[in-house]
Amino acid sequence: MQEDEELKIIEMKSSKLGCYNEKVAICYLMKKGLEVFDSAQTHGAVDLMTFNPLTGETKCWEVKSENYRKANGWRIARSRHKKEWRRKIHMIYVDKDQTCREGVMRK
Repeated sequence: MQEDEELKIIEMKSSKLGCYNEKVAICYLMKKGLEVFDSAQTHGAVDLMTFNPLTGETKCWEVKSENYRKANGWRIARSRHKKEWRRKIHMIYVDKDQTCREGVMRK
């Protein structure tokens, strides 16, 4: 990715950046061999659902854009909307360089 393209992504409004990062997350999950289903709603607890055709496992995902503190560059922690969904909805974080990381499941 060229620097100009990266600057445009950083300068996007948060709503557009969130939508863009959901598409990045879809590509990431598809590369893992999963079938991905996008939400028809713009606001909701679940952004994506996946189905693993080899195991039959389904998962719900919430996509978050990675953000960093200006003062020290540390990652800002983002949590799920509701605590009771922690075991049901998995997190996936998308960085400004379009890398994805899956969140840690807390019990």
